[in-house]
Amino acid sequence: MSNVAGVIPFKAKPGRGEDVARLIANALPHVEQEPGTLTWLVLRSEADPDLVFVVDLFANTASRTAHLSGEAAKQIFATVPPHLAEPPVVHAATITASKT
Repeated sequence: MSNVAGVIPFKAKPGRGEDVARLIANALPHVEQEPGTLTWLVLRSEADPDLVFVVDLFANTASRTAHLSGEAAKQIFATVPPHLAEPPVVHAATITASKT
């Protein structure tokens, strides 16, 4: 298993969390075309419904780089920002433990 990951928290404007999650999820068809993106999750916080996370696992660093400049990212960053309370920050990450 690869240890290359990414996490992006998206803080929606009050009451817009569902919209943000839906707009991000609309990029799934593009992500499905990325062989190096092994896992792609869109998570909406139960504690704060206006907080949405994208969690990605990649085959390697090149796959992460390709994903962040690919069609899914373009679609998300073209449609989601008007609904956000603050700009999202991409956190490149390394998996230190996992269970699959």
